[in-house]
Amino acid sequence: MNYERIPPVIANVGQACYYCFKEKTAENSLSKCSGCYHVSYCGPGCQKAHWSKHKALCKAYKAVETNHGRDILAPYYFLPDDEDSLVVTDVRKLNECLGRVGTLVMQRLEAEVNRSLRIDERNLVGWEPRCLACGHSDATFRIEAKLRDRKPQSAGLKPCPTCRLSFCCSEEHWEVAKFKHQNEPCQDRLCFEDARFAQLMSGANAGEFKWAPERTVTSWSSLRNTDWSDYEPGLAQAFSSVSTMGPEFLKMMLRGAAENMSMPLTILWGLENLNSDDAWTQKDVLNIHILGAADKEVLNSQMFEEILHRVPLVKTLKLTFIGPELGRLTGPYPSMTEMDTCPQCLRHGRKRIHDHQPKTYHDYIIDEGSKFIKPDLAVAFDSGCSQEDIESWKKSYVALHQRGIPSVFTAFNSEEAQAEADLFKSIGVTLHPELGPKHNPWGSLLSKIEPNKVAGFYAVNGWLSGGFR
Repeated sequence: MNYERIPPVIANVGQACYYCFKEKTAENSLSKCSGCYHVSYCGPGCQKAHWSKHKALCKAYKAVETNHGRDILAPYYFLPDDEDSLVVTDVRKLNECLGRVGTLVMQRLEAEVNRSLRIDERNLVGWEPRCLACGHSDATFRIEAKLRDRKPQSAGLKPCPTCRLSFCCSEEHWEVAKFKHQNEPCQDRLCFEDARFAQLMSGANAGEFKWAPERTVTSWSSLRNTDWSDYEPGLAQAFSSVSTMGPEFLKMMLRGAAENMSMPLTILWGLENLNSDDAWTQKDVLNIHILGAADKEVLNSQMFEEILHRVPLVKTLKLTFIGPELGRLTGPYPSMTEMDTCPQCLRHGRKRIHDHQPKTYHDYIIDEGSKFIKPDLAVAFDSGCSQEDIESWKKSYVALHQRGIPSVFTAFNSEEAQAEADLFKSIGVTLHPELGPKHNPWGSLLSKIEPNKVAGFYAVNGWLSGGFR
């Protein structure tokens, strides 16, 4: 299968070439596409090589900004701002405004290209650079100038010199924004370093960085007594040739590894907290249901073997992936498969069995009927059950609650986690205090900038929405 790399965030915000991803430096200046001004390239060679893929969106951007400019600007007119400086005083309302603008632009672009946007195209819309103080982008300044038949108010957004992922439209707005931006933990800087690392590893192995430990512990030990640093020695040993680049590079590797490793560790954390003793660690078969499963869970399924590595007395790990999205992107998966395991698991007779069910969880329960087997844990990773398919998800978590199934839900950020926790409580669920709504100690270490916002970060499984049984 040919692996096509998705442009990293530094390319989406114009700090790297959108085709070859080479970073913008004093020696490598970038030029914006003269058609849409939304992507940047090293030079004519990269732009020409990328044109066949960019052409449709380029023309769509021009059409949308020409034909729907007033609609795009409209949400800004209702923002509370300083009349003289136009600095928006309420960041929450500014982010809500940008969310509406992003949704509108996405819908208009899809209408122009007459199809759903690809993930790289959606990312370009979501991470369009915007001023920290007023929320305007270069595009909105262009639209406003065109409507008023004058030069754009801003000469172009300038990046923060430290993180290069946040922007301001003027020195005046930077003076307003920089104190808060520079005195908070610079998550933006980590985002930039992580994007650099992802680009480096993608160039080396034609895919995102993944690492699954091969060691097996001698017996189960509580996760309460450890954290992600427990994996640093194994990571350094597995990648000894690059770990010599220093401790900071090793930490970047650990953050990259945690992106997919967070799934099995979150499962183990849920099992530990929802069981009163360690009897579950000695079962012949450990049965896990993964709700709302999609290609991400299935294509990274080798990571789940870490459950067998940390719970060595379990002989069979059965993972049932359940979700209507299964198969829509990469074709149907087999209903039941025994997966390959590492040599040590193979020697000790440990098995990993995957079952794939392309349906909602409540439909799966109905279809199974008397054959339904209550799992040891049901988990939904970043379900978005308070944002999308709300009624369908409600049927599923109501079914979990009614059947007393031990369950864990995760979310990208604190707002989603709280919203989901409120939904669970509304049906009478009692949430476990260690399982949300709160930060997930085994969430991904890779923080990512929230799309269509000037502030805020999210992480894969970064928050626990709730755990109950």
